[in-house]
Amino acid sequence: MKPVTGLISLVMLLMLTTATYAEEKPNSLIGSHLYRSYCLVCHGKEGNGNGPLAKKKDLRPADLSSGKYQKEKIGTLAETIGRYRKDADSNMPNWGLVLPEDDIKHIAAYITTMSNKGLKFRGNTRRGRIIYKNACIACHDKNGKGNGLLAQLIRIEMVDFSHPESMQKLSDDQLLKTIREGKGDFMPPWAGALNDDEIIDVASYVRLLGR
Repeated sequence: MKPVTGLISLVMLLMLTTATYAEEKPNSLIGSHLYRSYCLVCHGKEGNGNGPLAKKKDLRPADLSSGKYQKEKIGTLAETIGRYRKDADSNMPNWGLVLPEDDIKHIAAYITTMSNKGLKFRGNTRRGRIIYKNACIACHDKNGKGNGLLAQLIRIEMVDFSHPESMQKLSDDQLLKTIREGKGDFMPPWAGALNDDEIIDVASYVRLLGR
């Protein structure tokens, strides 16, 4: 009976693992990395369609920074990214043939955050993630919820960067000023320890945590 029991346990484990991956929610932070790998070459860093390949081949990709795409549902955008196109004049690849469905949804989630305004296009979120990991996790937690080990130890309530409504109330200028100059008794000023570009990078990454 033991081999049978072991086999059943293995099957149940595989089913659980599959279900976990199937329930993965679209994540704009993951999408930002995927966008750089697959979409930037045509749509450009800011999503306005001026990527290097688009310029070289005289293509006209969609302007993803226009308000139209920020209002679109993630599922609808994912279908657009992954569908087959009968129009011979379309240069948009059928990404559904080469990318997993979850990756396409992550990209779609990132597109809904794109705008021709704001911090995200001024900073490098890859570098910002490294800075955040090295300097901010102790208080703000890896997910930005404000319940890092140090915050718990000193019993101080931090801003929840992962909460969209809280972050909407915080302007880019306020966020940058807080990082540069510090705030209250426990948020230290990072100007000097970080240069201005690094401050913008980490602030840009923080903005993605709220998406």
